[in-house]
Amino acid sequence: MGIEQMRDRMSSYIYGNITVLAAAIAVDPDAIHHGSAVWAVLGTAVLTYLAHVLSHLVAHGFGDDDSASDDARRESVLTIVRNANPIATSGLIPAVLYAVAWIGWLPAPWAQTAALVILVVRIGMVGVFMQRFSGKRPTFLGLWGGIVLAAVAFVLGFVKVVLTH
Repeated sequence: MGIEQMRDRMSSYIYGNITVLAAAIAVDPDAIHHGSAVWAVLGTAVLTYLAHVLSHLVAHGFGDDDSASDDARRESVLTIVRNANPIATSGLIPAVLYAVAWIGWLPAPWAQTAALVILVVRIGMVGVFMQRFSGKRPTFLGLWGGIVLAAVAFVLGFVKVVLTH
């Protein structure tokens, strides 16, 4: 995988986790008990994925690319779709946790806390992942950068909920 694809995937990973984090923050215990929390996080992940793919497809239409073959265009579309996958998958763990609480196997507050912690940890590990994928040994600085990113992401998610709900 090339560096540009890796950057695209990392961007999708961070963006997807931040948008799902905001949805997970916005969910209240009643929504978990009624099952709508499952659909809220899955809907956020899927619709963000589709919007991301659509925007990239439109953006890739800019410029004179008449020399590109149909195979090259098809591969470009497949790459865009594949690189956006981390957005779609970001809602899976919170959705499973909310579903488990919905059927009564876990208290709703625990499910929500676990979902938020998992999303924040996923974001917090970005610094370490970036170092690893760059062929470097993970350092404390990479971990610290991820922790700062996770804190900023949590604040963004919280502010989004406060301003939009």
